[in-house]
Amino acid sequence: MATLTDAERYRFDLQGFLVRRNALAADVVELLRDVCAQLDRPVAGTTVASQRFSGFLAAAPELRWLIDHVAVFDVVRELCGPNVRLDHSYGIQMLPGTTGLGLHGGGTPFDPAQYYVARGNRTHHGLVAVMWALVDHPEGAGFCCIPGSHKAAFSHPHGVDDLVVSVPLKAGDVVVFTEALTHGTLPWRAEHERLALLYKYAPGHLCWSEYTGWGSDVLDRCSPRQRLLLQPPSVGRHQPVV
Repeated sequence: MATLTDAERYRFDLQGFLVRRNALAADVVELLRDVCAQLDRPVAGTTVASQRFSGFLAAAPELRWLIDHVAVFDVVRELCGPNVRLDHSYGIQMLPGTTGLGLHGGGTPFDPAQYYVARGNRTHHGLVAVMWALVDHPEGAGFCCIPGSHKAAFSHPHGVDDLVVSVPLKAGDVVVFTEALTHGTLPWRAEHERLALLYKYAPGHLCWSEYTGWGSDVLDRCSPRQRLLLQPPSVGRHQPVV
């Protein structure tokens, strides 16, 4: 799995998201779950803040592997351009029966941080999300979206819940989506706890979250290519990622 195939590119343009199945082998998924279990995480609860954990890139080399994993590196490089940068990352944990973040995003009104534009036989993006499923996400639970809404010419109105689709995932699958897509989280209806890792990328000039810089505790542990992905946002000084 490397660059987008013509079929994947068509699906992504049409739907605003793409799923790559079995991007992580079962033993790797188990290892990542074990690593996450050792992290200093908040107690999962009913608030969105309690369902998220971050700051893990310094803690675990296994979680740094995902920064430029072969299943997504060429994809985010195509979507965000050769100066792509990792803007931020975090994990999601949800207990059975809890709800998550509601629907947000969409093609209109235009958001300069989260946009989708097609020009010159390619697409151009603001923030692009990569979500790694570390447990099964059954139908009707977890990630959901309104396919095609990244190109909507009208704001998201009330009364269109019938357009929302669930995106079921197996442990080891990865979903890539533009943040311009109207998306959110369905209540977690599985009997096991939800666990997913999100890595969010942007063009080299764009910073979505507050930029405080990646510390030496992360940069000194990264490969040369990963350090290029962790460059500060810039137009003139940003080096291409190869």
